[in-house]
Amino acid sequence: MILDILYIILFIICALLALILVVYFLVRHRLKFDKNNKDMNKIVIYGDVRSSYKKHNRIINLIKKENPDMILFTGDIASNSHNFLHFLIYSIIENKVWKSCEYYPVRGNHESEINHYQIFLDLPDNKTYYSFDRMDMHFIVLDVIDESLHTEVITWLKQDLEENKHKNISIGMHYPLFTSGKYYPYHAPYLLELFTEYNVIFVFSAHVHSYERSIYKGTNYIVTAGGGAPLYPETITNEYKICRVNNHHYCVMTKENDEYYIKVIDIDGKVIDEFSSSKAKVVAGKL
Repeated sequence: MILDILYIILFIICALLALILVVYFLVRHRLKFDKNNKDMNKIVIYGDVRSSYKKHNRIINLIKKENPDMILFTGDIASNSHNFLHFLIYSIIENKVWKSCEYYPVRGNHESEINHYQIFLDLPDNKTYYSFDRMDMHFIVLDVIDESLHTEVITWLKQDLEENKHKNISIGMHYPLFTSGKYYPYHAPYLLELFTEYNVIFVFSAHVHSYERSIYKGTNYIVTAGGGAPLYPETITNEYKICRVNNHHYCVMTKENDEYYIKVIDIDGKVIDEFSSSKAKVVAGKL
């Protein structure tokens, strides 16, 4: 009798593991990476979903209706980076858009356990930092989480910026350089100098769960960390702040001639910020 019960339990465990593996192979992110420019109509930028599945699902349903050509995800997939099921549920939700658009992730601090991150997501050139061109914009994705990569990433960044200095440039990185809290801004003055020198138009980040936009020497620094994770209140002064809204949201980028337009939409479908910029505006903003 006891042996029969053990066999049943073993069968149930094996069946569950088999089901999990089937679901994993069905929903895993797949990307055919081509760094060369592609014309696109709409790009969505957002991040910090963590394990708030209900709000995450509401946001992704809104994003799906946008029908974007590409998504830049600014980091923080799971509450526990060691938890396979957290990544699996994230993949099930995100799979709604993976099938219809390109998807480029920024590594967040909740992806500190790198194995699951690489198991669930196809990374360009199998790296956590990379660059590519879309919508006549050169996107640079930085990994500022792994200190062991620091020198390697900065060396690569300087070279990449120099090689693409005549293009429109945007940056994706998880830790924000400007924020009103709950955490202090990422202390990296050398990045501010580089982004200013090369006339970077937008810097997208996350980590501080809210929406916030700051302007420093013509560049828009955008915290888009409202994909579902618990919201953080304003706790410190940010003298460069233009707008801050404590709500779940996502950003939409479009382009007309040389101007890039950003519209920020909250979880109820309302526009909470709207602005535009270009390389000419960035240069003018430093004068």
